[in-house]
Amino acid sequence: MEKITVDLIAHKEFSISSKGYDQAEVDNFLDDICEEMERMEKEIMDLRQKTTVVHPAAPAAAGSVSEDQENSFREVLQMAMQVKEDTIRKAKEDAEAIRAKAQTEATEQLDGLSDRRDALKSEITELKAAAADYRQKFEALLQAQQEALEKATDLF
Repeated sequence: MEKITVDLIAHKEFSISSKGYDQAEVDNFLDDICEEMERMEKEIMDLRQKTTVVHPAAPAAAGSVSEDQENSFREVLQMAMQVKEDTIRKAKEDAEAIRAKAQTEATEQLDGLSDRRDALKSEITELKAAAADYRQKFEALLQAQQEALEKATDLF
């Protein structure tokens, strides 16, 4: 059996019989197969290039991994796991610092607002007292004016 390639599929000729398959349907199906094979061949080539870049030394037999490579893979995996754990730990620390800072700022703002509220309450109390004092003095002035008018009318 010869090796199946995209060219072989693309140029394959079938004999035509009266009870055979629809030629257009077969051609369409073979075209789809060709496209998929081209995609897979390209993907295989890309992976081979990446493998050569990562391991430029002579490639080992397909499917076999040397002990050194296995140890290297384990080291890389362990480093990746450590980086992951460090990243998560750092993110949690950063989140806690941000939360604590926000809590401190909120507390300071609330304290400032409480102080401002107390100052405003005190100012309102003073203003009420001043208004009561003013009213009392104004009523006394009005009373004195009324008495003065009454005395003045007694003269006429």
